[in-house]
Amino acid sequence: MFATLARLLRGNRDLAVFLGCTALSFSLISLPIGAKETLSRFFAGAVLGPFKRAATAVSELVRVREENVALRKLATELAAERAALVEYKHENERLRDLLRTFVTFPEEQRFEMLPARVVGMPGGRVTERIEIDRGSEHGIRVGMPVVVPEGLVGKVARVSYGRSTVEPLTSATAAVSAVVERTRVRGVVHPRFRSGSELVDWEISYVPARSDVIVGDRVVTSGLGGIYPPGLAIGTVTRVDEGPLTMTIRVRLAVDFATVEQVFVLTGPASGGGGASDVGAMLPENVAAPRTCESEAA
Repeated sequence: MFATLARLLRGNRDLAVFLGCTALSFSLISLPIGAKETLSRFFAGAVLGPFKRAATAVSELVRVREENVALRKLATELAAERAALVEYKHENERLRDLLRTFVTFPEEQRFEMLPARVVGMPGGRVTERIEIDRGSEHGIRVGMPVVVPEGLVGKVARVSYGRSTVEPLTSATAAVSAVVERTRVRGVVHPRFRSGSELVDWEISYVPARSDVIVGDRVVTSGLGGIYPPGLAIGTVTRVDEGPLTMTIRVRLAVDFATVEQVFVLTGPASGGGGASDVGAMLPENVAAPRTCESEAA
């Protein structure tokens, strides 16, 4: 009988599985309640445990990814805020320097000074022109001088409604009537070029031979010509060569044009003598004038 049943089961796998499951079910039903609970926990842990752990790991991975996205976004926002704060700090420092420039003018030479930002500096190896964000709507006119704390930048060459173009001292056509501050020797400062339009340096022309000029002398505007007021810093003498009739004098400019970002346009004599408070009204609220400026303006 058993041999016949064995042959039957070998020939019918589905029947064998059914009978096996039926026997296992009856065996489980006949077990005590404690044994049933033990077997249930065992099978639940052995069979369902890996699936539960996988589901938990997937959920944790999704949460970690969401946190990473949020942290990256926060880091980007903080980096942008830090960059903005650094730029505000630099702008604050530049405006303080511009304010110091204003209060260093002699009282009888006070000027209305309009702050402007450089928005363009086209050119190759030499800065031929500078574009600023002020124009005719702000009262800018052709010929107005442009300065920074270090000294003279140039003059306004073209004006549109909202922008202007400045001809800097680095332009090939620039020429400024100058005077050696120590000895009052006059000449004209202009750029000097080699063949191929290669800028070499700046020199003072039309200085008579044996004039009292030495290396280190400070060169400022003379006030002649009616464009630039006297006393604006141009540069420093770096070399003096004697000639039979005139002297060849090399000059290093006071302004580093590669770093110019904000300027002042001298729009005219200040009414009522001017003062640091006049400029303070044009500066952002977070820019306070240094104590030295307040004392000088007083």
